[in-house]
Amino acid sequence: MDAAYDLMWEAFKPDIMGVMYPNGINQAIREWSNSKSLASWRRDPDRIKKMKVIDTNLPDDDPFCKMVGVADWNFYPKYRTEEEREKKKAESEGDGLPPHCNEEMMIEFFSQLGKAKKEQLGGQPHVYLHILATHPKHYRRGVGAMHLRWGFEQAEKLGLPVYLESSPIGRPLYERNGFETKGWLPFDARKFGGEKELRHTLMLRPAKGEVDVK
Repeated sequence: MDAAYDLMWEAFKPDIMGVMYPNGINQAIREWSNSKSLASWRRDPDRIKKMKVIDTNLPDDDPFCKMVGVADWNFYPKYRTEEEREKKKAESEGDGLPPHCNEEMMIEFFSQLGKAKKEQLGGQPHVYLHILATHPKHYRRGVGAMHLRWGFEQAEKLGLPVYLESSPIGRPLYERNGFETKGWLPFDARKFGGEKELRHTLMLRPAKGEVDVK
């Protein structure tokens, strides 16, 4: 889990995580994030699927445990009432915020994510791609496509659409693989110390699309 978190930091440091943690990450942040992530995973293993892509040719002392990419998928195969969704939201908010973070930014960003997801999907069944990260040294090797192929296969078995919020760097991959732009997150990272707007796209891949990952 530490290695996966460090990989995400390398992937998103120039992007959203750099604004979340303007002073970088440390062991306290890793421990907090990993403890919350593991608790959620263990509490609901059927919903949360954590995936990794490894390169077996990397040395045994590779700092990322030979991982070149990671993904978090959330599965919601049944309709959820507003009461059920609010209960899950309260559980998540009960975790508080990580130490040494840009609190104002994180509150605003995650509030907008939740509002957008509610507007786009409500309680409808879907698959949610929460995180997809490839280490920058391993870009253009098809790592992201491997993750998408797996997720699409699971979604199609269930007959469900796939939803995500894409950063600017990830949008071309998703567009090539059948995701449609449904809207934009009204978030501007420059208000919170970021150098760029980091406009995030709300994207949906319709249910039972073709598995043709590029």
